[in-house]
Amino acid sequence: MSDPLEGLVDHTDDVGPAIEDLKDGVILGVDTEFFWERTYDPVLALLQVSARTAEGETFAFAFDPLRVDVRPVVEFLCESDCVKIFHAGRIDLEILNGLAPRLIEPVFDTQRAASLCGLGGQVGYANLIQALVGQKITKTEQYADWTKRPLRPAQLDYALADVLPLLDAHKALVEQLKESGRTEWAVEEVSDLTDPASYRKVPADERYLKVKGTRAVDRRGLGILRELAAWREAEAERRDLRPGFVFKDPVLIDLARRAPTRSQDLSQVRGLHRGEIKRNGDAILKAIKRGLDLPESELPDKKKRGNHKRVGGVLDLLKAFLGQRSEELGIASETVATSGDLERLAKDEKRERFAKDHRILQGWRGELIGEDLCKILRGEVRLAVDPEQPGRVKLFQL
Repeated sequence: MSDPLEGLVDHTDDVGPAIEDLKDGVILGVDTEFFWERTYDPVLALLQVSARTAEGETFAFAFDPLRVDVRPVVEFLCESDCVKIFHAGRIDLEILNGLAPRLIEPVFDTQRAASLCGLGGQVGYANLIQALVGQKITKTEQYADWTKRPLRPAQLDYALADVLPLLDAHKALVEQLKESGRTEWAVEEVSDLTDPASYRKVPADERYLKVKGTRAVDRRGLGILRELAAWREAEAERRDLRPGFVFKDPVLIDLARRAPTRSQDLSQVRGLHRGEIKRNGDAILKAIKRGLDLPESELPDKKKRGNHKRVGGVLDLLKAFLGQRSEELGIASETVATSGDLERLAKDEKRERFAKDHRILQGWRGELIGEDLCKILRGEVRLAVDPEQPGRVKLFQL
């Protein structure tokens, strides 16, 4: 498409015809541009969809959600049986699914697929396209304010140049996955993107669990924190702000610890600004009082600091095995498991009874490394230097 303005859909009368053209596609690429600095939810500023027809023709449209209703486009994406390709599409899908009658599926994520093809754990889009398609993508418009109108031709060119190569990247990755026998792995890797539970909004009474620094408060403080965090979330949504712009987590923790009961005491809390006290001082004090009035039986349990099981040396052993096995597979170790995954596995005495609680014991991870990790932890095998290949480690049966 030589003129990017030809791909812009910013008039209502053009939405239907563009969708009709997209229906000829046997595969679709999807990308969004959004703005999310202060608002409670990201602001969708552009929706790009590319298509490849059975005859091999490729084209793309950029729908302007600030000028037209893009819900018919999203509904089309839901209804279409062909694969929708994203790159690192978690937030894109969350935004679009919020406009949809049901979840968009089936989907393919090029970043996740690339991690299974030895291209890195979280390869960037430009590097991926360079590696797979041989096309250089400039990121000059990456930090543009996509909510400003009119959109510049350079922005549209950038937006369409982003979504068209997805089609070729998908083709290359599908071939590599097939050659390596990892097609089913890729299906497994994106299963959460079409799972409604993945998009469940955190209930108000669980918001406090996301607050950092809860070890500094006792059970009563946690009760107060639960009330304050729920109030902050509702206030942030009402004012269309990110919760941290109402006030930050350390302020919540300090309020929960101090439990002030008078408006004059609120000024002693560092980070709680005078304007916020004037605006919401009474509401904050009411939330604190609700926490103070909770019966002992209704207070949140204090989260235990693990089971204090010492796993430092064991963790090093598991990491060594993970590193070697990942190298053999040609996959970045962080794609297979994180340090947190290994630590949780090492500390969990009932790990195999509750394998569903451990990602590393499920699916392809369980088959390729999880079972051996459990054998190491049970003491059924030992990990030692391979005498035939110095510098490499090997499992030996006891």
